[in-house]
Amino acid sequence: METDLKTVVSLQEAIDDLRTHQAQLHGIPDWMQELHDRHSERKAEIDALQETLDETQAEQRAAEAETADLQTKLKTFQEQIGLVRNQREYAALLQEIDTVKGHIREAEDKGLSALERQEESQKSLDEELQNFAELDGQYKTELVKWEGQKPQIAERIGELEIEVKTLEERLPKAVLGLFRRILDRHENQALAPIQKLQRAGKGPQMWHCGACNYSVRPQSVVEIANNGSLVPCDSCKRILYLPEV
Repeated sequence: METDLKTVVSLQEAIDDLRTHQAQLHGIPDWMQELHDRHSERKAEIDALQETLDETQAEQRAAEAETADLQTKLKTFQEQIGLVRNQREYAALLQEIDTVKGHIREAEDKGLSALERQEESQKSLDEELQNFAELDGQYKTELVKWEGQKPQIAERIGELEIEVKTLEERLPKAVLGLFRRILDRHENQALAPIQKLQRAGKGPQMWHCGACNYSVRPQSVVEIANNGSLVPCDSCKRILYLPEV
């Protein structure tokens, strides 16, 4: 007859297996992790170059717009020359014109600088994209292969979900409730293996909790081994079990 402890152990194993497959389905498999990391790193570099290029283009457009506004302002001042009434107004107007011309030169310099940096960024981006093409093609090929494996993993997840539900239904509500509370408290690990304490020389056998290393009473070991009793660790409160049983 299967004890509640054996059912709980099987339930924990099924939950572990389910979580592993769920992580596989929504993550990157080990066999393409290195490729994924290299692809992500290179893609981040390309994105940074593209961002720099976008910024220089925006700076150039802003400089061109500023230059256009200043040219309009300069034209207005120049048209006012014929309307001045005295030397004082004429001198003031010339001063305004000179000031605007200075701002125009500054705006044109900013536009030219942005254009030069834009050309450099575009060149670097083109080179990176060319070098990235082979790696990107390899990554897409492996990604297609990975997508082809996902249905099998999804199918296995469905089977494990049924297995977990079936095992839960075998347990008394009180036991299942206890198991779930411990599971939530300890990051989905409600069980702890009992391990023999390695000692030098002769002496009575001693055991400890494999999760928190707290000592386990010999009487508890006997109850678990002979009766399949549900015994919590005195320290971490996980349910103790003997892996060899």
